[in-house]
Amino acid sequence: MKYHHLAWFGVVFALCVIVLGAYVRLSDAGLGCPDWPGCYGHLAWPDEAHEIEKANQNFAERPVEVHKAWKEMAHRYLAGILGLVVLALLIWAIKRRSFMNLGLPVILSFVIIGQAALGMWTVTLKLHPSIVMSHLLGGLLTLSLLGWLALSQTKSIKPYRYGGHVRQWMVGLGLLLLVCQIALGGWTSANYAALACVGFPQCNGMWVPEMDFSSAFNLFKGYGPNYEFGVLDGPTRIAIQMTHRFGFIVLTLYLLWLIWKLCKNRELMPLGLMLGTVLAVQIGLGIANVTMNLPLVVATAHNGVAALLLLLMVVLLFKTRRSA
Repeated sequence: MKYHHLAWFGVVFALCVIVLGAYVRLSDAGLGCPDWPGCYGHLAWPDEAHEIEKANQNFAERPVEVHKAWKEMAHRYLAGILGLVVLALLIWAIKRRSFMNLGLPVILSFVIIGQAALGMWTVTLKLHPSIVMSHLLGGLLTLSLLGWLALSQTKSIKPYRYGGHVRQWMVGLGLLLLVCQIALGGWTSANYAALACVGFPQCNGMWVPEMDFSSAFNLFKGYGPNYEFGVLDGPTRIAIQMTHRFGFIVLTLYLLWLIWKLCKNRELMPLGLMLGTVLAVQIGLGIANVTMNLPLVVATAHNGVAALLLLLMVVLLFKTRRSA
């Protein structure tokens, strides 16, 4: 195995961890284990009758739900394996430091440590929205950095040769808008506001529903001892959902313009068509979420396709890095 093979494996594995994390969150299993790093004091989770009885005594405020506990622990184990992959990339990079820059593997290692801390705080702070959203963004940052590392170590992937139609700043702005929209989506999910508006394009049958922005985006406000299922009122959740929808319009319009620019260049056209296809799928999934009452499979796929969009934008940023 070569270095870039391990890096690409890390990219695929990180994507799987992100999708599983979304599944855990959306199936309300984020607190399936009330302690960390174990689960009710177990390395795995309690599944025998006597283990469950003892766990219920020790954690009376959070009775064991095995179908949630195993999901949470599966995510933790896979995240731990991803950490080992990043550690292997760092050690390997140190051994071949005369051939590559150590900066990115070192940064990745610190990001993974930060992700572990956010994973712990997600549990200990009972799904505080700011922590949940930060944990999501940290996972996507890990994916992006792994993607850049894999691209930089794959000799067959080179910058595109012809300038003119697409500049790096264009891709960079699109990437920034996408990150903001993903953050809005994470905030919507963390505050259980995904179904605050039912129907599309209207919200609960109205073009301009009642909204309260006064506390919709307070990242640091304490809401209570437990944030599971959300604590904000209806108008506040609607304000979050409608902001996410507005962001969707802005991002879509910009990406359509960028796709048009990409398709004018023969070399970048395949990436442009791929970006357009993934964007269309993501739009369909988003609409399905609010018209079909947030089906678990659709909502999970919506998170996974968002990660794919991000990865595609990272590839485009890499490909255009010398054209600015």
